[in-house]
Amino acid sequence: MVQIEKRRMRMALYTGTNYHPHDWTPERWEKDIALMKKAGFQVVRLGHLCWDSYEPGDGIYTFEWFDNVMDAFYKAGIQVFLDISMRPAPVWVHKLCPGCDIFSPDGNRQAALRRYMEDVDDPDYQYYALRFAKILIRRYKDHPALMAFGLCNEQGAGYISYSDAAKLRFREWLRKKYGNINSLNKAWNTQRWSRRLSSFDEVFLPKNEIEVGSPESYLDMRRFFGDGVLGFMIKLKELVEQEAPGKMHSSNHVAEGSTPGFDYLKGCRDFVDYPGIGFYPDIDPSDENSLMYALMFMQHRLAELNKPMWCIEFQTGNFGCYAGNEGVLRMYALLCLAYRTQMVLAWTWRSMLGGEEQFFFGLLDHDGTSSRKYEEFAHIASDYKVLEGYGFPYLPIPEAAVAYCYENIPVYEYGTYFYRTPYKQQIVDAFKVFHYRNLDCNFVDLRNMSGCYKFLVIPGHAIMSSQMAEKVKDFVADGGIAVMTAYSAKVDETNTVFDTFQPGFLSDVFGIRIAGFERTQIHMPGEWETVKKKNFIIKKCNTIADSMVCDEITEQVCYETSYWEELELKTAQIYAHYEGDVDACAVSVNQYGKGKAYYTCAETNFQLLNWLYGEIAEEEGLCPGIDVPKGVVARKITNTQTLYVNTTGTEKKIRLDNCGRAVLKGKHLTKELLLAPFDGELVVR
Repeated sequence: MVQIEKRRMRMALYTGTNYHPHDWTPERWEKDIALMKKAGFQVVRLGHLCWDSYEPGDGIYTFEWFDNVMDAFYKAGIQVFLDISMRPAPVWVHKLCPGCDIFSPDGNRQAALRRYMEDVDDPDYQYYALRFAKILIRRYKDHPALMAFGLCNEQGAGYISYSDAAKLRFREWLRKKYGNINSLNKAWNTQRWSRRLSSFDEVFLPKNEIEVGSPESYLDMRRFFGDGVLGFMIKLKELVEQEAPGKMHSSNHVAEGSTPGFDYLKGCRDFVDYPGIGFYPDIDPSDENSLMYALMFMQHRLAELNKPMWCIEFQTGNFGCYAGNEGVLRMYALLCLAYRTQMVLAWTWRSMLGGEEQFFFGLLDHDGTSSRKYEEFAHIASDYKVLEGYGFPYLPIPEAAVAYCYENIPVYEYGTYFYRTPYKQQIVDAFKVFHYRNLDCNFVDLRNMSGCYKFLVIPGHAIMSSQMAEKVKDFVADGGIAVMTAYSAKVDETNTVFDTFQPGFLSDVFGIRIAGFERTQIHMPGEWETVKKKNFIIKKCNTIADSMVCDEITEQVCYETSYWEELELKTAQIYAHYEGDVDACAVSVNQYGKGKAYYTCAETNFQLLNWLYGEIAEEEGLCPGIDVPKGVVARKITNTQTLYVNTTGTEKKIRLDNCGRAVLKGKHLTKELLLAPFDGELVVR
């Protein structure tokens, strides 16, 4: 796999931890720093979640204690990733800025009982937060220990505030978006149910104590709240680059969250320097769901930025669970290298004595004694030090892309009676195709896709604007291969169902019309009810030149689904049909320009998509992936270097085509590589 040019930052690999010096005494700082140095840590993350330790009152600053912390880490040769702590807001900020308080949908103010209970879009809150940020940046931008700034902690996590102040900002946001009330009425279909508006002053936040408004207004409300978070992130980024030009920065934001989250792919180029994440795959890798979601989020954050990932937080324990099996943390750290990671910082250093995470277990126990996880992270530091002399961080140029759009989340949330399979679950199913085939992919925004890809999967992409559709049309017309799954292109950018052939705006590209659908379950499943699914076997036609000639079968796949659509073929042909009925299309294919567009009648399904990708790869000359035993993740880092990671608790034997050297074990290899449970290795030939 070709890698992009590595620039700006020395391409080292970094290990370290998150540390909260405001919890401990100066005497303890010395002991902790000595332990970090002994473990081989190069980076420590400081400053997060402690605004009032620097500014205990309005304009009262007490940085002197932290000066000593910075100096101590510099003396030890450990670089500081300094988080700009703007959340949680101190109690005194809430007193001065009542508009930043969280209000429930019924308009009642909620006391800030826990972290993240502030509305970051509130102008008064932003005044104090950005004032503090400027002072912090100026004080430490030239400190010799400083490596980079963090754009606050977990922006996008927290709560939506339905305050009167938010309502007024929402009205202004709508004015800017639509220009006049007639355009808003049209977009929101207010003629339906007699909800016409005569002015923007009649607009309310479309959620209250007892009900949620229309799907159109709900989508705009979620966009508004997301834009508030994104806008604040951009302001902070601009402040950092203004006050400390040339200094690196990153963020462990939570764009994928639903309260409120934000549209990361729309705005990442406006605030991201190095992509960052809190990597929380859970401590049991046999829990496939947790691991796949963590890796999917990482893939989303990488976007099309062509920069390595910083795992600003890297899970060491869990709520109420001390540790995973021995070797799991190291396995995760090596696995992250396959996903373009450059830095892992343990969350957390020492288990906290108080607060909401007092039983989230770190590298050190509550009494300050180092645990086996400390030793394991020291092993990670040693491995990373060795591997940085090779082709890491790994920065491939993927041939495949997955279309992702944050706006599908509120579309699905509102319409759960129709979209019964959650959007992010469908994204995970599509992502798993590339994970298990050991292929790289990028997550792309159809509004601004910029990479050159051969293969594009569009899973459950309910919303489809004309701008998105044009990107898909151009991609296929220019020779690309697109695969779209059911539930896609149902509504336009206003969340209004298309009154034209579906998939909306793209019926000509895929050469079909959606003519209906079937479900396994008519009624909406209850909260604890298991959704019934139906097993299907579909078979590929021997030739698609004549879709009636389907007697000879080249391949088939079995999968289960709860929702499938019926297709009316226009210019498309049957690519695969249901077993026993050669005329019933399960997957269609349409030639459009120089490329091909495939449509699966079933909702996004891993087994179906994995089979389909394999067939298309063989026909079109795409890379099928790297063939290794199940549970092993592999990446060809360079032409002579291959990384193997065993994610399972059983030993794995990997056949080698050439002799080579196991870099981490320092052994010569001939025919095979033997990986112990949760082990990994870089093989160089």
